[in-house]
Amino acid sequence: MSNLSTNQASILRSIFSAAPDSAVVNLEQALAHEVTRGGPMAEVHSLVAQEASNRRARSLAFMPLLPLCRPAAIGPYPKFPFETLALLWTACKEKEPNAARAVEALGPIRDEDERAYAHSACDAVCRIAAEGLRGGLAEFAGVRTLLDKVPGRAELFIKLLDLAPLARAALMRLPDWMGRLNEERAVAIRIAYNDGVDLSDDGGPRLLDILCAHMPEPWKVLHLISAVMDRPTDRFAASSEIARFGEFYMDDIDRRLGEGRNFDPNGGRAAGVAAAESVHVIALEIAEFETSLDISRDGVWGARIAKQKLALAQLAETRLAQIDKALDQALPLTQVKFGKGVRGFPKLNEDPSPPQLNKAQSYLAFFEQCRASANQAGYGSTRAKAGERMDARLTQYVEDLLELLRGEEVQNPERIRRYLEAAADLVAVAKGEQAAAIIRRRAAA
Repeated sequence: MSNLSTNQASILRSIFSAAPDSAVVNLEQALAHEVTRGGPMAEVHSLVAQEASNRRARSLAFMPLLPLCRPAAIGPYPKFPFETLALLWTACKEKEPNAARAVEALGPIRDEDERAYAHSACDAVCRIAAEGLRGGLAEFAGVRTLLDKVPGRAELFIKLLDLAPLARAALMRLPDWMGRLNEERAVAIRIAYNDGVDLSDDGGPRLLDILCAHMPEPWKVLHLISAVMDRPTDRFAASSEIARFGEFYMDDIDRRLGEGRNFDPNGGRAAGVAAAESVHVIALEIAEFETSLDISRDGVWGARIAKQKLALAQLAETRLAQIDKALDQALPLTQVKFGKGVRGFPKLNEDPSPPQLNKAQSYLAFFEQCRASANQAGYGSTRAKAGERMDARLTQYVEDLLELLRGEEVQNPERIRRYLEAAADLVAVAKGEQAAAIIRRRAAA
């Protein structure tokens, strides 16, 4: 079997260089068995393995700036084109191949000495990159052209490269810093921030940009700001150099509230889960403001946050209030005499409506998923009452259907079973699969 031509190999390198990291890793693993077989596929694996190794080294060298170059990144920090780091790594390899090889040769870190050496090797590449861009060296012309498409972006990227060694050290301590603040941790955060300021006037906030980009919950950058400024008032924070962080997350709260008001229950269970997760994030963001800053209700940010907190509770309560109507449409009732009064009884004139069941699942998914933030966000009592009504409604409905199945003259038992299955599906969303399994077993018996 013939080997790959030079042109074919070049095309494959281009394709692999543009693929996402996950695709490269998966392809390398999928083709691993081809190594011993030889031929074109073994060469393809070799090309993929080279790309994967190249990316690992690049990611190590520029680790502090990685999240700033992700296409989907959302945060108060600056964003750069996805191709930036790939072009920069190529330029560094051309300018200082020995420095790049030192990073490529790094293996698993087993002790602090090896960690210090690895950080030193990676920091050296960042310095080469910063000097190459700042000096307009020929090897870095492609990177500079890409960054210069937006005025000032190249200069900002150079500043962040200058901060990379400081950020790399700070990121090692970030998990501890995000825990409960004590004096030792607060002092360490302030020292790192001031070291950034020593590099440039805006070095402290830019260091926070990098750290924020690495956080799974990036609004917790307010936690670091609290340490740097010793829990400032919202008035002071709003007039400081870190004001843009607070403004961004208050804007994010407003954006999520707007999405919540436009909630479409036709999206089914997934839509309900997504809406509840957004509500949960809003609650976390508001809580972070209240924990990290000394908030005054009539302060610059305090008044806005108070309105957002009220809007969040009203939004959640509106969604929870729609559960009753959704259940009535998905599991319709007819009024029948019961003792001296009347009560609802399953209405079985037609089969269950999939669109109505879909809507009901959406609202019940919201009910279940918003559990974590209900008390914190001020609608815990409303949710508890909605849960009691829902539970009573579903329980009685299931019991009535089962009683119909036990009758001696059962009309349309298959339709009854379809409604039982529909009720079980709704119970699974609201109370879990175990509760739904009990209904299904009782129906089968």
